[in-house]
Amino acid sequence: MDLVSSWRIIREIDLKGKTVALETLGCKVNQYESSCLLEGLKERGCLQVPFRQPADIYIVHSCAVTARAAFQTRQLLRRARRLNPGALVVAAGCDAQIEPDRLAGEQLATHILGSDEKFDLLRWIETPGSFSNPCRAVFDSRSLDRFNAQPVSRMHTGRTRAFLKIQDGCNAFCSYCIVPYTRGRSRSLPMTDVISQMNRFVDAGYREVVLTGIHLGQWGRDLHPSEDLSRLLKTIEEGSPPHRLRLSSLEPLEWHGELLETVSSLQSVCPHFHVPLQSGDDEVLGRMNRPYTSLQYAELIHELRRRFPDAALGADVLAGYPGETEKQFSNTFRLLDGLPLTYLHIFPFSPRPGTPAAELPGRIGPQEMKRRTGILRELSAKKRRLFRNRFLNRPLEVLVESEAAPGFWHGTTANYLQVLVPASPIVASGVLVNLRATRLTENALIGEYPSNLP
Repeated sequence: MDLVSSWRIIREIDLKGKTVALETLGCKVNQYESSCLLEGLKERGCLQVPFRQPADIYIVHSCAVTARAAFQTRQLLRRARRLNPGALVVAAGCDAQIEPDRLAGEQLATHILGSDEKFDLLRWIETPGSFSNPCRAVFDSRSLDRFNAQPVSRMHTGRTRAFLKIQDGCNAFCSYCIVPYTRGRSRSLPMTDVISQMNRFVDAGYREVVLTGIHLGQWGRDLHPSEDLSRLLKTIEEGSPPHRLRLSSLEPLEWHGELLETVSSLQSVCPHFHVPLQSGDDEVLGRMNRPYTSLQYAELIHELRRRFPDAALGADVLAGYPGETEKQFSNTFRLLDGLPLTYLHIFPFSPRPGTPAAELPGRIGPQEMKRRTGILRELSAKKRRLFRNRFLNRPLEVLVESEAAPGFWHGTTANYLQVLVPASPIVASGVLVNLRATRLTENALIGEYPSNLP
């Protein structure tokens, strides 16, 4: 049955008045997909409630990138069962894809839906299931060949930016990563559909849209004829782009010359770029199956800083890969310390069954892992402080997002500075304000309006 037909069946299900609670773990792609699921549920009459409240249906949209994410999935499923033992409890997504037997054996869900099957959520909900005998719909991820992206009118994340999933799956097979096994091969949303969904978000009033994917830089390569991200960005800019267009993570070798030139020339693209590193040691990079060197990475970061002096530049770092020596860890630290990066996302190595790295000898002990991640987190905090300090007493355009401390709202700049905005009659979620940062907190700038400055 194709996707259109299955959704036609879903429209006949009567869920009016049923309460649903959904918790999303993991990446921005999951957040977009959760909005797809919620929009379908709300169209059928469901009422969304917080996950901490009793509900008729609980959905845990799971992540499997780390062991911690899998643990959080099971925690949430147990909480849902305690809150309402008679509810339908759905484990959906990546962790359900790779650990359905464990979830079923521990009797944590009435419905277990894999990475593809979750898009037929309401069809499967109609199928009986219980904690002792759950409805299981988990098929081999290698068979995934369609791009699942139902149109979304509004994001259901409580925020003012929208995430637009334009790519899914991954062909890289890094040695530590489970994602190709949970989401299948790389596949792209056609350009006309990207533009159509972008227009929906712009028409709904979003000032910022984030283009996201599991491997964003691969967008378009599987289309016929093939496309590339540079042309997509130009096409968006030529139409009716949002005020801000933000790119999610892009791999180092995907920043080729044409993409650099394109991004440099476009007004709407935010100066905020996340480029995963994982390790600053070439031997470790090779064992990780990462196809670049530390020198190539450094040259790219310096080029991005040259082209975008005020950009936020972030990196992923995987600490404690099996066999990582003290010297190799020091190589990573020295590289990061010397690069003009803004922040680091640090992940302690987490063995995922089924990946090559899970079988490697030389596992780093917990105390040494804690020490290494602590050193990297201190470095990240220092880089964040230095970056924020550069913008004191400079004019900032801030997109207001939500209420924060008494008398303040929280917002972000195009280069992803976190700003506390003084409350005023003009301030509300989704409003752009111009101010100047005059003070710092540990995690944010504090702004003042020009009329209040001496």
